Amino acid sequence: MRSDREAPARTTGGAVSRGGVGSPWPWAVLAWVALLVAIVVSFRPAVPVIWGDTPSFVESALRTLEAGRPTVAGGRDPGYPAFLAMTFAFGGDLETVVRLQQAAWAVLMLALAATAQAATRNAGGLVPIILVATYPGLLLFRNVLTAELLFAVFLNLATAGLLIATCVGKTARCCAVAASVLCAALAACFRSQGILVPIAAVLLGACLLRPYTPARLTVVAVSVAAALALLAAGSRFGASYSGQASAVFVPKTLFCNHLNIVLASDAARHEIVSAAGDRADATMARLAADFAAEPDRWPVLGFFGDACLFDTVLDRDLADDTGNAVGAAAAYRRIFLAAVRDRPLAYAGKFVRQMAYGASVAWPPYGLDPAIPVSTDDVPHVSDLMTRHGRAAQPIDLQGRPVRIGLLSDLPGISAYLFRALSTAFVIAVVFWTVTAVRRRRSRFLTRGGIVIVMWAASIVTVAGAHTLDVWRYLIPAVPMVGLMLSLFGVELARLIRLLCQRPYRSRNSRGAGPHVVRTLFRAT
Repeated sequence: MRSDREAPARTTGGAVSRGGVGSPWPWAVLAWVALLVAIVVSFRPAVPVIWGDTPSFVESALRTLEAGRPTVAGGRDPGYPAFLAMTFAFGGDLETVVRLQQAAWAVLMLALAATAQAATRNAGGLVPIILVATYPGLLLFRNVLTAELLFAVFLNLATAGLLIATCVGKTARCCAVAASVLCAALAACFRSQGILVPIAAVLLGACLLRPYTPARLTVVAVSVAAALALLAAGSRFGASYSGQASAVFVPKTLFCNHLNIVLASDAARHEIVSAAGDRADATMARLAADFAAEPDRWPVLGFFGDACLFDTVLDRDLADDTGNAVGAAAAYRRIFLAAVRDRPLAYAGKFVRQMAYGASVAWPPYGLDPAIPVSTDDVPHVSDLMTRHGRAAQPIDLQGRPVRIGLLSDLPGISAYLFRALSTAFVIAVVFWTVTAVRRRRSRFLTRGGIVIVMWAASIVTVAGAHTLDVWRYLIPAVPMVGLMLSLFGVELARLIRLLCQRPYRSRNSRGAGPHVVRTLFRAT
């Protein structure tokens, strides 16, 4: 990890550079102006957009407000319903929620830019952040009433905090690590996808704070205790379920999205027959039909798992004699574990394939429609929920007009190629980081790039192991981290090229020129 003693700053072309490629201050000012213009131009009217998950979030929020504790419906995580409930409690409405999400997005963009500036000391490091600020896949979620935007905000603030910790002194470093751990815990409250992120933040933060002192250990202990309290009270662990769908959601997701392994495992099939009893034949036929439904919908997973997930008859077939949701959840969990124990290599192969796919589309071409589509079927549902809980909202107030996403969504052909190129650049950056790590082990680029890679992997590994990354919106929250990695990679590559060009001229006939070039390219300090 980063040493407390760094190379002295040196002036490069009118700018201060710490062992890197410096930038004249006019370029830095121009980059910041471009970012601010992108942020301002990207703002849209605060029109609430209703999507498929919105009714469950709104119902969970209203139940949370009435019960005084996190209560979820439809399998949702409690963080976003708690945010909605607090907004309603202070007199806000759905339009207020959108305005708060827009403000959170703007704060995230500024924080990412400040992090890139501090970590690279180069105006070029802001270019990927400007692309993030204009990315349609993230912009559309500012208006959509789902948890993706706020999950992305806290996830990337956690990463930014760890990167800032590598750039500041000892006292500020402790504060940055503590803030990162708390943001990571909040991210896990908004989406179970981020459940491994607090663990990664704690481990990385502990490495950054070495050598340990009583004060540093106290900061880590306090931040970890606060994070555990947040997870216990505000995550899925501390939520009460208000319906059968919530009680069975997690084990049924594991069961349904590994249905190919379940059906191929004799042990799992035996568990299904044992749980279904007299309904065993009908249950196996239903599972086969769900597995064969829409085979091209999720090509990476290999089948459409939601056909099984939303098959409520399965809950009745696999429940125990009491017929309640707890019995069905236990059956799903038992069958899934039996399948994994019976065919561990098949499960591992699926996981590796998902992670590789996630890296290859790390910047997915998502949200390239000119306007945010509105689910008209769910608008009356949300209106009815609000009315039944004493918060009248007319369907016309929720419908609004289609909300334009942004400039890049108006150029879908060009944008798709751009995002594919950025995803390819991310894969190259990871390979470059790996090769550099093998050659040299004490470099600020290695430390900072390693932080981003670990946090990115922690944010998607849960989906890769439990669901599918065919659903691109699960990759969207990690896109800002990809932008940070490209900032670090671009500046580091430019620095190495510059070091190579500054080497004294050597005769073409001198021996060892080839190895000398290789050594220069991978010199890390």
